[in-house]
Amino acid sequence: MTLSEETRGAIERLVARFPERRSALLPALKLAQTEAGYLPREVIAETADLVGVPTAAAVELATFYTMLHLEAGPATRVVVCAQLPCALAGAEALIRELRGALDPATIEVERTSECFGACHRAPMARIGDTYYENLDAQARQALIEELRAA
Repeated sequence: MTLSEETRGAIERLVARFPERRSALLPALKLAQTEAGYLPREVIAETADLVGVPTAAAVELATFYTMLHLEAGPATRVVVCAQLPCALAGAEALIRELRGALDPATIEVERTSECFGACHRAPMARIGDTYYENLDAQARQALIEELRAA
């Protein structure tokens, strides 16, 4: 698999914005993942080449961050923040409720140790680039209905 010319161009424009090329690696990998759905080794290597860093550096980054996926998965991933503020606001209950209500063959619910930076709106989840905050019982049910309808 190779990246489209559009994604390659977007990565090249991204790299040009950073004074240190390596700083563009994480957002470049996210762009590549958006296109490919996950990050197979050849996509990681191609992205590293575009950024101008060793493939090993890109692999290190891709294996460090839970937002980057090295294996194909369902089309939809619901990522729930489990940092302390979200945990205290019910993140574990949110995860259990989502997993119990959604089909794991089409929607993956995962816990992350990465903070989403909106602790005052806990608990929260991310689907793609969309953040769902203040997921109280009513908001959870609306999210479940939205995901089932999609």
